[in-house]
Amino acid sequence: MDKCTRELLGFQDESLIFEKDRWFSRGVDKKNRKFNRIDGLYAKVPTHCESCGVLFQS
Repeated sequence: MDKCTRELLGFQDESLIFEKDRWFSRGVDKKNRKFNRIDGLYAKVPTHCESCGVLFQS
C-alpha cells in the first residue's frame, strides 16, 4: 500500500503493515454480494508490561 492510499483511507498508524502486492482483494460472498477487502497486520511492540509496568528492553 502506498502513502497516497494510506492517506485516502485515513490509516495513520505506522504499526499497520501491508504486504506489497497482496494487501487488496475483491470477492463475492454467499449471498452474491461483492466486497473489497484490505488485509494487513497490526504489529505494535509494547514498551512496558501493562500489568506491572516493567519496561521492556529494545
